[in-house]
Amino acid sequence: MAAPKTYTVVEADFYDQQEGLTIGATVEAVPGSTANQLLVTQIIGHAFPLDEPMAVYASQLQAA
Repeated sequence: MAAPKTYTVVEADFYDQQEGLTIGATVEAVPGSTANQLLVTQIIGHAFPLDEPMAVYASQLQAA
């Protein structure tokens, strides 16, 4: 697996927000299974770790 890179969330729907992925949050993510997908592996500063990586569209994140 590739080394995670740091991103800022620029778009998050209701379900993303329920998982703690809010606009402005800083996250670490690795490439997903398709070119336009990233897997969020950690929400930096979040009170609890993710149970499993969250798949998001690359357009939802901006390189930090």
